[in-house]
Amino acid sequence: FVWTNKLGINAKALTVTADVKTKTYGDVNPNLTYSVTSGSLVNSDTLSGSLATSATQYSNVGNYDVTSTLANSNYAITFAGTNKLTIGQKALTVTADAVSKTYGDVNPSLTYAITSGSIVNSDTLSGSLATSATQYSNVGNYDVTSSLANSNYDITFVGTNKLGINAKYLTVTEDVKKKTY
Repeated sequence: FVWTNKLGINAKALTVTADVKTKTYGDVNPNLTYSVTSGSLVNSDTLSGSLATSATQYSNVGNYDVTSTLANSNYAITFAGTNKLTIGQKALTVTADAVSKTYGDVNPSLTYAITSGSIVNSDTLSGSLATSATQYSNVGNYDVTSSLANSNYDITFVGTNKLGINAKYLTVTEDVKKKTY
């Protein structure tokens, strides 16, 4: 007796979706995980392989795809991994240094310090500090403004009353005058 028909076993359809992950710029990448979103694994089967992304610790803020090498010869795997890793801005607080000058003097250099958070990866901030105060602005305190920027950082700037203009001291000497009695 010879069998001419054979039983064919096809791979089971399975959709695997990368879980959405987020991280802050400068942090290490989170562990990439997935869920089976259509179909199911049977008979205690598992998938071999792993997930990966091109994003690194210092990749710019944005959305990144996740790729898969997940496999099992008993399954026809469809993988969904587009824009599954989001890198957000790193919080940074920049505070203008308090400076002062005397009325009539040119404005001093405006400088700042990072008072919360930190810059990573040898990054720099572009832009500058400015004030509305001029050489002959009246005595008082003036705000400092900022155009400091870097797209990987969420910058909070503190610049209220950071430039003080002090009174100019004058020495007044009276003229000696004579008169006849």
